[in-house]
Amino acid sequence: MPDGMIVSNEIRQRLLAYQKSEITEHYIYSRLAKSIKSPENRRVLEKIASDELRHCEQWRTYTQQEVAPNRWHIAKYFWISRIFGFTFGVKLMETAEDKIQGDYRQLQKVIPEAQAIMQDEEQHEKALLGMLDEERLRYTGSMVLGLTTPSWS
Repeated sequence: MPDGMIVSNEIRQRLLAYQKSEITEHYIYSRLAKSIKSPENRRVLEKIASDELRHCEQWRTYTQQEVAPNRWHIAKYFWISRIFGFTFGVKLMETAEDKIQGDYRQLQKVIPEAQAIMQDEEQHEKALLGMLDEERLRYTGSMVLGLTTPSWS
Protein backbone atom coordinates (compact mmCIF):
# COMPACT_ATOMS: atom_id res chain seq x y z
CA MET A 1 0.00 0.00 0.00
CA PRO A 2 1.33 3.47 -0.76
CA ASP A 3 3.10 5.11 2.15
CA GLY A 4 0.75 6.14 4.93
CA MET A 5 -2.34 5.24 2.88
CA ILE A 6 -5.08 3.45 4.76
CA VAL A 7 -8.27 2.46 3.01
CA SER A 8 -11.47 1.45 4.72
CA ASN A 9 -12.65 -2.14 4.54
CA GLU A 10 -15.52 -1.03 2.29
CA ILE A 11 -13.13 0.55 -0.22
CA ARG A 12 -10.77 -2.43 0.02
CA GLN A 13 -13.65 -4.77 -0.91
CA ARG A 14 -14.50 -2.57 -3.92
CA LEU A 15 -10.84 -2.54 -4.96
CA LEU A 16 -10.71 -6.34 -4.74
CA ALA A 17 -13.73 -6.50 -7.07
CA TYR A 18 -12.05 -4.06 -9.50
CA GLN A 19 -8.83 -6.03 -9.27
CA LYS A 20 -10.69 -9.24 -10.15
CA SER A 21 -12.43 -7.50 -13.03
CA GLU A 22 -9.13 -6.16 -14.40
CA ILE A 23 -7.32 -9.51 -14.28
CA THR A 24 -10.33 -11.23 -15.85
CA GLU A 25 -10.43 -8.67 -18.67
CA HIS A 26 -6.69 -9.10 -19.14
CA TYR A 27 -7.25 -12.77 -19.90
CA ILE A 28 -10.31 -12.13 -22.09
CA TYR A 29 -8.51 -9.56 -24.27
CA SER A 30 -5.37 -11.71 -24.43
CA ARG A 31 -7.40 -14.69 -25.57
CA LEU A 32 -9.37 -12.64 -28.11
CA ALA A 33 -6.13 -11.15 -29.47
CA LYS A 34 -4.86 -14.63 -30.29
CA SER A 35 -8.02 -15.34 -32.30
CA ILE A 36 -7.99 -12.10 -34.37
CA LYS A 37 -6.56 -12.26 -37.89
CA SER A 38 -5.85 -8.55 -38.36
CA PRO A 39 -2.36 -7.70 -37.00
CA GLU A 40 -3.50 -4.13 -36.25
CA ASN A 41 -6.53 -5.29 -34.24
CA ARG A 42 -4.43 -7.94 -32.50
CA ARG A 43 -2.01 -5.20 -31.36
CA VAL A 44 -4.91 -3.09 -30.06
CA LEU A 45 -6.25 -6.03 -28.02
CA GLU A 46 -2.79 -6.94 -26.73
CA LYS A 47 -2.26 -3.33 -25.59
CA ILE A 48 -5.62 -3.31 -23.81
CA ALA A 49 -4.79 -6.67 -22.17
CA SER A 50 -1.45 -5.25 -21.00
CA ASP A 51 -3.16 -2.15 -19.57
CA GLU A 52 -5.73 -4.28 -17.74
CA LEU A 53 -2.92 -6.28 -16.12
CA ARG A 54 -1.22 -3.03 -15.07
CA HIS A 55 -4.51 -1.80 -13.56
CA CYS A 56 -4.82 -5.04 -11.61
CA GLU A 57 -1.30 -4.50 -10.23
CA GLN A 58 -2.16 -0.93 -9.26
CA TRP A 59 -5.21 -2.06 -7.29
CA ARG A 60 -3.11 -4.78 -5.67
CA THR A 61 -0.85 -2.13 -4.14
CA TYR A 62 -3.91 -1.09 -2.10
CA THR A 63 -5.46 -4.49 -1.41
CA GLN A 64 -2.18 -6.28 -0.69
CA GLN A 65 -3.83 -9.43 -1.98
CA GLU A 66 -3.71 -11.62 -5.09
CA VAL A 67 -7.01 -12.39 -6.79
CA ALA A 68 -7.85 -15.08 -9.30
CA PRO A 69 -9.58 -14.20 -12.55
CA ASN A 70 -13.20 -15.20 -13.07
CA ARG A 71 -12.68 -18.23 -15.34
CA TRP A 72 -16.38 -18.40 -16.14
CA HIS A 73 -16.38 -14.82 -17.49
CA ILE A 74 -13.25 -15.49 -19.53
CA ALA A 75 -14.86 -18.48 -21.24
CA LYS A 76 -18.27 -16.80 -21.52
CA TYR A 77 -17.08 -13.59 -23.23
CA PHE A 78 -14.59 -15.41 -25.42
CA TRP A 79 -17.21 -17.83 -26.74
CA ILE A 80 -19.90 -15.17 -27.07
CA SER A 81 -17.44 -13.19 -29.22
CA ARG A 82 -16.58 -16.24 -31.30
CA ILE A 83 -20.18 -17.42 -31.78
CA PHE A 84 -22.12 -14.14 -32.05
CA GLY A 85 -19.28 -12.03 -33.37
CA PHE A 86 -16.58 -9.84 -31.95
CA THR A 87 -18.81 -6.75 -32.05
CA PHE A 88 -21.54 -8.34 -29.95
CA GLY A 89 -19.08 -9.74 -27.39
CA VAL A 90 -17.20 -6.48 -26.95
CA LYS A 91 -20.41 -4.43 -26.68
CA LEU A 92 -21.62 -6.79 -23.95
CA MET A 93 -18.33 -6.42 -22.06
CA GLU A 94 -18.39 -2.63 -22.42
CA THR A 95 -21.88 -2.47 -20.90
CA ALA A 96 -20.54 -4.11 -17.73
CA GLU A 97 -17.46 -1.89 -17.72
CA ASP A 98 -19.47 1.35 -17.96
CA LYS A 99 -20.83 0.75 -14.45
CA ILE A 100 -17.33 0.28 -13.06
CA GLN A 101 -16.12 3.53 -14.65
CA GLY A 102 -18.85 5.38 -12.77
CA ASP A 103 -17.56 3.82 -9.55
CA TYR A 104 -14.01 4.96 -10.40
CA ARG A 105 -15.23 8.56 -10.47
CA GLN A 106 -16.32 8.27 -6.84
CA LEU A 107 -13.05 6.59 -5.91
CA GLN A 108 -10.88 9.43 -7.29
CA LYS A 109 -11.30 11.39 -4.08
CA VAL A 110 -9.64 8.62 -2.08
CA ILE A 111 -7.27 6.98 -4.58
CA PRO A 112 -5.37 9.19 -7.04
CA GLU A 113 -4.68 6.34 -9.53
CA ALA A 114 -8.41 5.95 -10.16
CA GLN A 115 -8.36 8.98 -12.49
CA ALA A 116 -5.56 7.55 -14.67
CA ILE A 117 -7.18 4.12 -14.78
CA MET A 118 -10.51 5.67 -15.74
CA GLN A 119 -8.79 7.57 -18.58
CA ASP A 120 -7.16 4.34 -19.78
CA GLU A 121 -10.55 2.63 -19.78
CA GLU A 122 -12.03 5.47 -21.84
CA GLN A 123 -9.15 5.10 -24.33
CA HIS A 124 -9.82 1.35 -24.49
CA GLU A 125 -13.44 2.04 -25.31
CA LYS A 126 -12.43 4.40 -28.14
CA ALA A 127 -9.92 1.89 -29.51
CA LEU A 128 -12.51 -0.90 -29.40
CA LEU A 129 -15.13 1.28 -31.05
CA GLY A 130 -12.62 2.04 -33.79
CA MET A 131 -12.10 -1.68 -34.32
CA LEU A 132 -15.85 -2.29 -34.37
CA ASP A 133 -16.45 0.51 -36.88
CA GLU A 134 -13.74 -0.96 -39.10
CA GLU A 135 -15.33 -4.42 -38.85
CA ARG A 136 -18.76 -2.96 -39.68
CA LEU A 137 -17.31 -1.17 -42.72
CA ARG A 138 -15.75 -4.39 -44.01
CA TYR A 139 -19.03 -6.24 -43.51
CA THR A 140 -21.03 -3.50 -45.25
CA GLY A 141 -18.49 -3.40 -48.09
CA SER A 142 -18.86 -7.15 -48.56
CA MET A 143 -22.63 -6.80 -48.65
CA VAL A 144 -22.44 -4.05 -51.28
CA LEU A 145 -20.06 -6.13 -53.38
CA GLY A 146 -22.42 -9.09 -53.05
CA LEU A 147 -25.32 -6.95 -54.27
CA THR A 148 -23.44 -5.53 -57.23
CA THR A 149 -21.72 -8.71 -58.41
CA PRO A 150 -23.77 -10.61 -61.00
CA SER A 151 -24.80 -14.03 -59.78
CA TRP A 152 -23.49 -15.73 -62.94
CA SER A 153 -19.89 -14.61 -62.42
